[in-house]
Amino acid sequence: MENIMKVQQTVEIQQRCQELWEHFLIASICNDLLLGAVSDHLYLENMETLVESVDKKEKLEYLIDAITACGFGEDIREVAYQLYEGENPIAPYNELTSIWNPEDFMEEVFDKISKHIHYYSYESITDNPYYKNVKLDTTTCGAITLSTKDTLPYEFFQAYYQTYDKSNPFFYAKLGFFDRKIYFPALLENGNVWMSVVVSEIESMQKDIDLAHGKVITYGLGLGYYAFMVAAKENGESVTIIEKNPDVISLFKDKILIQFPHKDKIHIIEADALEFVKQQKDGEYDIAFSDFWGGYYDGVSLYMQFMPLTARFHKTIHTYWIESCFMEYFFRPVVMKVLMKLIEGKEVELPVRQYEVEQIQVAFEKYLLKEEIIIHSAADIDALLSPTNMILLMRSFAISYQKQFQN
Repeated sequence: MENIMKVQQTVEIQQRCQELWEHFLIASICNDLLLGAVSDHLYLENMETLVESVDKKEKLEYLIDAITACGFGEDIREVAYQLYEGENPIAPYNELTSIWNPEDFMEEVFDKISKHIHYYSYESITDNPYYKNVKLDTTTCGAITLSTKDTLPYEFFQAYYQTYDKSNPFFYAKLGFFDRKIYFPALLENGNVWMSVVVSEIESMQKDIDLAHGKVITYGLGLGYYAFMVAAKENGESVTIIEKNPDVISLFKDKILIQFPHKDKIHIIEADALEFVKQQKDGEYDIAFSDFWGGYYDGVSLYMQFMPLTARFHKTIHTYWIESCFMEYFFRPVVMKVLMKLIEGKEVELPVRQYEVEQIQVAFEKYLLKEEIIIHSAADIDALLSPTNMILLMRSFAISYQKQFQN
């Protein structure tokens, strides 16, 4: 079948595509290095000796550079070695060797990584209202455990990337660090952390909390952070929580809800969100927030199932936790792949993902090629990649994708 998506072949468009491809390759390397540090629970010892204080901007910048060098210097050199001297440099990243010499490449990666590492003050967490009110002792019910975890001084943790730069739209990793040890509440299932009130959770929910008003429904309970923050708002009339795990509900009611200052606003219904939403009436709630997935990989599959079920709502506004992350991790790269195919005639490979995610990406690529999208200029490419248009594409794709399984 002939592609419906069309791109005019102009010098301007070709140049923009090449720029974006270069940005994509560098961003992919940096994202992998940054998030790899989080997965490895990397922390740096004896960093206190470098600076006495981070109050002044120049000292903070010095500290960030020192942390980047200590945490990533060796990895950056290893990547450069593999690209420039390795026997089998990984494609397509080896294309970067024709753009930079090894020294400039390492400087570029170092500069990009340092800009995505941020210092967080101890008070930025301890002053949070949830932290001030909710204290947890280790308690277990069935496979669910309430407990606390910690972040060590100068241990890298993932923060929520909220900046969109249309000139370089492929960065999504952001790391933070504290200069002292911090404990945070966590919910574990079979010993694995399912949800924790850490920086990424707090930052990634802030826009949804700001939007909430009136009668609110949230799918997924966890530790009740969203419910706590919405109930504390003067314009938050009520918060209805849909949760299917009775052990989570039991622990929440017995150990957490009793510490909420606005507990009277909160109502819990034991049900499966995927089933409950089917009988929900439009306008019954003002705002609906979905958060019953643990992270990116299980989340994108559940999002693809759940979002289409909410498409019939017009009076109730629905938002979805880390929807922008699904866009950045999984969907925007596919647009880059399609642009390279239509403009450069190249079939490029994307970073390897879990099988289920890759199947979604393959389907999204086919969907894009059948959409009536026409690129007349470089500005049209930038508009296509923008968060607003990407989210619209994702949602229409999710609806189309689910229809395949219904027919």
